[in-house]
Amino acid sequence: MPKSTTRLAALSVFAVLCFGAADTKAQDLDTVAFVVACTKDPVVTEDPGLDEAKVTPQTFCECVAGKLTEAKVPQTDVDMLVKMHNEDITDADAEAFPNLDELLVANEEHEDECRQSLGIAIEDLDNGEFPMEEEIPEEGMTDEDMPDEAE
Repeated sequence: MPKSTTRLAALSVFAVLCFGAADTKAQDLDTVAFVVACTKDPVVTEDPGLDEAKVTPQTFCECVAGKLTEAKVPQTDVDMLVKMHNEDITDADAEAFPNLDELLVANEEHEDECRQSLGIAIEDLDNGEFPMEEEIPEEGMTDEDMPDEAE
């Protein structure tokens, strides 16, 4: 291989490595808006578990943001979670985001990991029953058909 071709190849490899490193830097996840939206979300701010564990919403939300970064989620996922915390998800957003359910489940897992690491109690709502399930009438039932509270 002539020297000029070798130099060109070496410079090309160097350029790819440099641009690749710059590209990685540009892909850093921006979680600032996520932390802001999360810390203002009443679901987070009114969580009694945070008070009991003496954890601020800021600390909790920064933990979740760290988990999102560790999981290398795309920026579009973080942006959708910002909308979720701001209660701004529209039907059009949900239709345009085919993996919304998976994202929300993954986010809950990140939140549970943070709860555990920060010493916040994790509520067990996965026991097969939904809150107030007994108050939801079956299809076709009226209030008169509902069982009495004493039963």
